Amino acid sequence: MKATEELLLRDDNAILAGPRPSVDRDQLMLHLREALRLLHVDMEDENLIDTPRRWADSLITMTSGYDFTDVKKLTTVFKQACSAADASCQNLVVIGGTYKTLCAHHILPFFGQFIIGYIPEKQIIGASKIPRIVEVHMRRLQSQEHLAHDVADTIQKILEPQGIAVWMGGLHMCMVMRGVEQESSFMETNVLRGNFLSDERTRQEFMSIVNRKGSR
Repeated sequence: MKATEELLLRDDNAILAGPRPSVDRDQLMLHLREALRLLHVDMEDENLIDTPRRWADSLITMTSGYDFTDVKKLTTVFKQACSAADASCQNLVVIGGTYKTLCAHHILPFFGQFIIGYIPEKQIIGASKIPRIVEVHMRRLQSQEHLAHDVADTIQKILEPQGIAVWMGGLHMCMVMRGVEQESSFMETNVLRGNFLSDERTRQEFMSIVNRKGSR
């Protein structure tokens, strides 16, 4: 992982999308233009002339998480944002936010909310870094189930907490625009580990927060 990539991970205001020299943008544009042509799209239409470039740029941005696949280095960078937890700390730490990604099956968006809870063992992490971990994984082709597990796996490696819980709720365009075509469709995913599995009280405390904060 290069120094510039590490800065992107640490900067709370940064978007994980730089020039990405590893991506051949011109070749990508060429193939996207050909894909549109095969769909009988009129590429002479003034509204579509620049579409391959725009499409390429958006895909480059929305898949920038593939630049951060070295788990060991990723973990090392985020560990630098950690601090020691109090010896008696048994608090449930809960952080929420939003995500948006592309589904791996149809390259259509799905998006929604996440709520993540953990019980510290030895370390806590800066609150802003949890959404950053989600961002690393959402900027790849994903399923909601894999996204939730990817986030849980990364936090587990960084913090080694007593327990971790990840809830995600999402609206999937592949269910809205194709297939069953249900505009009101909604999907929820839970990943529970450690104390959240073994201790019903801890699990209920987390789920009560989900019920209050998670919206459809």
